[in-house]
Amino acid sequence: MKKLPGRLGLLLLALLGLSALQAQANNINLDPLRTNHAATLLNSGQVLITGGVNETATLNSALLYDPATGNLVATGAMTSARANHTSTLLPSGKVLIAGGDINNVLLKTAEIYDPATGLFTQLASQMSVARNKHTATSLLGSRVLLVGGSKADLFDPVTQTFTAATGTPVNRKNHRAMLLADGTVLITGGYVNAIAVKTTEIFNPLTQNFGLLSSRMIIPRANHAMTPLPDGTILITGGFSGTSPHDETEIYNPLNQTFTSGKKMLFHRSSHRALPLADGRVLVIGGTTLESGFLDTNEVYDPTLKTWSVHSILMENRSQHTATTLLDGTIFVAGGITGNRTLLTAEMLDPVTQTFTSLGSMQSGRNEHTDTLLPDGKVLLAAGSLDTVYLKSAEVFDPTTNSFTTVGSMAVARKSHRATRLLDDTVLIAGGKSAIASLVSAEVYNPATGLFHTIASLNKGRALHTANLLSSGKVVLIGGAVAGGDETATAELYDPATGTFTYTGSLMLKRKRHTGTLLPDGTVLATGGNYLKNSDGGTGRETNTAEVYNPVTGTFSSVQNMRVARSEHSATLLPDGTVLVAGGVFRPAVSDLYQPALGSFSSVGKLIQARGRHVSLLLSNPAWGSLVGKVLVIGGDVTGGAIFGGAQQALDSVEIYDPATASFSYFGTMTVARQNHTATQLLDGRILIAGGIGRPFVSGTAEIVTP
Repeated sequence: MKKLPGRLGLLLLALLGLSALQAQANNINLDPLRTNHAATLLNSGQVLITGGVNETATLNSALLYDPATGNLVATGAMTSARANHTSTLLPSGKVLIAGGDINNVLLKTAEIYDPATGLFTQLASQMSVARNKHTATSLLGSRVLLVGGSKADLFDPVTQTFTAATGTPVNRKNHRAMLLADGTVLITGGYVNAIAVKTTEIFNPLTQNFGLLSSRMIIPRANHAMTPLPDGTILITGGFSGTSPHDETEIYNPLNQTFTSGKKMLFHRSSHRALPLADGRVLVIGGTTLESGFLDTNEVYDPTLKTWSVHSILMENRSQHTATTLLDGTIFVAGGITGNRTLLTAEMLDPVTQTFTSLGSMQSGRNEHTDTLLPDGKVLLAAGSLDTVYLKSAEVFDPTTNSFTTVGSMAVARKSHRATRLLDDTVLIAGGKSAIASLVSAEVYNPATGLFHTIASLNKGRALHTANLLSSGKVVLIGGAVAGGDETATAELYDPATGTFTYTGSLMLKRKRHTGTLLPDGTVLATGGNYLKNSDGGTGRETNTAEVYNPVTGTFSSVQNMRVARSEHSATLLPDGTVLVAGGVFRPAVSDLYQPALGSFSSVGKLIQARGRHVSLLLSNPAWGSLVGKVLVIGGDVTGGAIFGGAQQALDSVEIYDPATASFSYFGTMTVARQNHTATQLLDGRILIAGGIGRPFVSGTAEIVTP
């Protein structure tokens, strides 16, 4: 997702079950790049980023992120470079920076950051022991408990001094600590003598003593996460214990001081971040996973349902990052590592209550089928293929019952055809592929009877063509694949009055897998596509050319080329009459905007995830509120090999394009990865997403997105 905003509903999860998050389309530079830094939300709503380390140095630099501007700016430098330190907001609004390391040397020093001046001041008082990878917990009142190493310290912000706690904690690092409702502190796991442990202890501020709990965690953990749940229990997730990251979770109950097993996460992860959301769920962000991989997929835990589901996709795989919940509920994710490099980037996540909801199974799995919105609000899903079987069946989705019903069968099995709703509300089904050839056959579906009837044939068998309803009521079919997979430059018109097809002008370049967009002036824009037959293969099979069909003259004329060649992309007419051209198989994430008045293309923002064989849909129903006029880009495939017609891996991510900013942002995640699917905006604004190829099977499922 890879890849969700805060205003709609997120797709459901046939495979995983999801909710959503939106990430801004552009990364934020965290200059210099850093990991093992600290991040603290200030009273102003800004985020203070301090220190950290990269490939060349341990840093003393500090940055402020301002959510109002979306910018990171330098603030005063720390008095000492440090990484693996803690950063704690004090009641005064100042920040305590404590411990850490520089060039593997542990630090006893601490300093105070004053947001009013933007300056750091080293404290005269030092901790009782040098420490890094420790915890700092704000106690009830104003003191701060620092745990890690052979002793614990209490910092008093009034006197600005450290004193060693009376009790002696277990000497641990990379553990976790959390303030409980009764004012005590729970400390779990971590490394003791370089071994991850199950042991847990409670610190009592009244006696300053540490007491080992008789109950221990179920599995040993270091670099795990602890997150409070609405019922007062604590969710413990992931971590590492010397062999690999864990997907196991457990729940700590402070009332009886016990640990019980929880539902496993979808991914093994350690060095991740886990934050409570306003609705009581817990969002887990990034981390290190199996085989030393790094995650960009976030997941969310629902304590009511006790389920995990995919939540969103980061723009970067990252581990050892920071994640800070801002005053408006958005989340600022910064730095970390991926692979063998430190990250320069930061990004914003916007948790959403949106959900994609599964509709269960259709009457048949379908790939390369068509979808047509009927006058009564139902949706006709016609033909397609199920694995290697071509279909002549059709079904109708009823949005009032969210159910699928079989309707009359077509005369010919087909896929890669086109379906066009005519002015009399019947549906023209034309061309497509059969098991042996491109088809000349055509038929019409009558919603009143639920039946298909055959009409006169096309002049040329064609599949992977375009079909657009003109203002005259005729339908223009442009290009497509003919015998042997070769492309054609021909075009023809269907006249409902006579039920016949006649040739019209020819394309300037033969093409298939292109797009056809009806423009406000009644002309049709054809963009991109393939222009070499399959047997020619190789690179350069896609074209960056575009041309316009004029139904008055019956001719095609060239317009300016797009910036990149593309096929199996999308082209969406925007409210201002321009056309967004996005994605495409074997293409990068660059997008084009066509200006009809100029006959030219201009550059717009990149897709977050390069994709082809997706669906783009203009949000036009008033139910979408402030999102009306924006474009959803749904699913598709990642560039890959020849498996399943060129798709390497289907995508479940969805992103949204905003014409006002000419940029894409993350919208959500479908319950099932899909390419060659359909997406239909219903009369009530909901969007039906149906069929397609997943990983790697043809899907018989559908899902719904609600405004």
